[in-house]
Amino acid sequence: MEQNFTIGNLSVAPNSKVQTWLPVINSKAKLPVTLINGAMPGKTVLITAGTHGGEYPGIEAAIRLAKTIDPAEVTGRIAIISCINQESFFAKMQYYNPIDGINLNRVFPGKAMGSFTERLAYTVSSLFFSQADYFMDLHSGDIHENLIDFVIYPGIGSEEQKAKSREMASLLGVPHVVTSASTTGSVGAAAEMGASALLGEIGCCGRWSEESVGTYVEGLKNIMRYLGVLPGEVKRHACVYYKRMASINAPTTGVWHPAVVPGQVVKEGDFLGEIVDLFGNVLEKVNAPISGPMLYVVSSLSVREGEALYAIGDPE
Repeated sequence: MEQNFTIGNLSVAPNSKVQTWLPVINSKAKLPVTLINGAMPGKTVLITAGTHGGEYPGIEAAIRLAKTIDPAEVTGRIAIISCINQESFFAKMQYYNPIDGINLNRVFPGKAMGSFTERLAYTVSSLFFSQADYFMDLHSGDIHENLIDFVIYPGIGSEEQKAKSREMASLLGVPHVVTSASTTGSVGAAAEMGASALLGEIGCCGRWSEESVGTYVEGLKNIMRYLGVLPGEVKRHACVYYKRMASINAPTTGVWHPAVVPGQVVKEGDFLGEIVDLFGNVLEKVNAPISGPMLYVVSSLSVREGEALYAIGDPE
């Protein structure tokens, strides 16, 4: 029997689309949401972007997908949140929400009566993750991050769920696929609630281009073809898989001078850069803890103690 697609106070009939604003739980804020209920029943796909406000390609890709997908071609249901963290987006801030200074992708599944960012996470988790069979969160290198395109999938959940997440990740259209064990980020929290998921990293340094947006749009459509949500042939390509991503945080606050670039392959112990003070005196030298390719390198001159400096892929 045909059924409406309902999330919160929004509802859309079969073979139709609704684009409107959904209230954040226990807040006056609202999320830009598109609900697409296909002509034929099937699984539910969730796509989100703007978890971090300075990561633009995914936001633009989500806007375009929400605008152009035809419900008549859809088997199942698609929910798209084109920019979760609007406060950060319009403030042009990296990582954090200016209201409470919290990184949204560290507080999932959130709290109903927590800080504003925790309420954002709770709204997405309780209303959207709870219904999603498949989840794709669109990121890129933030304003201060230089990277090569890669995709992360959660290595948690049932064996069938993990295998589906890995296959989805391999179809996004980027060559590097990384497993993650995190449960406080978006895809980890969604995986714990039963969804197969991925987190894309396409584009970098607070920039967007037609190329990066196009990679996302075509990759997401390719995945939805694989899932049977959209019609058409599935395109496959070779990928390199990594069992983890070794992220290294700054040991002190200072001026960052990287000695490597994204994509460069390093060996354990190699010199990666140094942190100096405002007089140019060396405070810390940083070396590679493992061998592998540099997936991202912080491009900002300034770094604070505890902030991420770079990540190296650990090949399977």
